[in-house]
Amino acid sequence: MIVYNVNRRWFALKGDAEKYRIHEKLPTDATIKIGIEDRTQLAALLDALCEPPPSSAEGAVPAASVPERVIDNAFVDPDLDIPKFLRESWARLMAGKGE
Repeated sequence: MIVYNVNRRWFALKGDAEKYRIHEKLPTDATIKIGIEDRTQLAALLDALCEPPPSSAEGAVPAASVPERVIDNAFVDPDLDIPKFLRESWARLMAGKGE
């Protein structure tokens, strides 16, 4: 699976990412292509977006190569309408009924 990240936004299609980049007058290197081949890489990406991996000085090695810019670009607008399945999942987790 491939997704694109541009300035705190995520896109499924490169064309959409490029249109957004051009509209925002960003340089070509503002579009970051992220390839995810399996569930392990997806989990590593999501973990990195939620909490950046510890520094190598602490002896930790990131599970996947997640560009630091992607982590910096991770942003969820608090006014965003959160999908119902995520709200329900979070409610179950908070109630102690996770998984």
